[in-house]
Amino acid sequence: MANGFARSKQEQTDWQPANADEYKQVLSIISPQLYPYVTEHAELSTLMDEVREGFDRDVYRTALDAIGEELEHHFRYEEEFILSKLANHIPTEEAGPIKKLKSEHQIIRDRHAEVSKLLGESPSEESDKELMQKMNLLAYLLKKHIEKEDHYFFPLVSLVLTEAEKDQIAVEIAAENRHSDK
Repeated sequence: MANGFARSKQEQTDWQPANADEYKQVLSIISPQLYPYVTEHAELSTLMDEVREGFDRDVYRTALDAIGEELEHHFRYEEEFILSKLANHIPTEEAGPIKKLKSEHQIIRDRHAEVSKLLGESPSEESDKELMQKMNLLAYLLKKHIEKEDHYFFPLVSLVLTEAEKDQIAVEIAAENRHSDK
């Protein structure tokens, strides 16, 4: 319990703090072209751990900014660069990893918008309690999404996509990053 606000039992027991050794292991089982995704995940996961430490509007604001960047760049890159190529090998969006990841991305986008709106409201005990609950839910959803991608999706993509497709992903990421830096 932080600041008098309780978390659900599932959230208390199902949370795994960021672990540098685990990320090194993940990098050892995926293609190098996908490393930028996992590196971003490691940074974001650590920030989600900070969110869980207790009610702090400044930490929430920092986390929401970082998640916003994730939504604007990382999610879009996954959808445009990886999922589009995976569709060549898994030709249905009715079930499977493409549908699931797009669905999770939308849920996280929706939760981010909801929490951002709450953070902008005038503080009160009631709104602070709701903000903490919704921010913790967002952190939880994002953390679980990251774990799923790092431990299941990226290893799958590493095996399924051709080297040429993975190389193209690296080229596309580099081009977008150069464009974003301008």
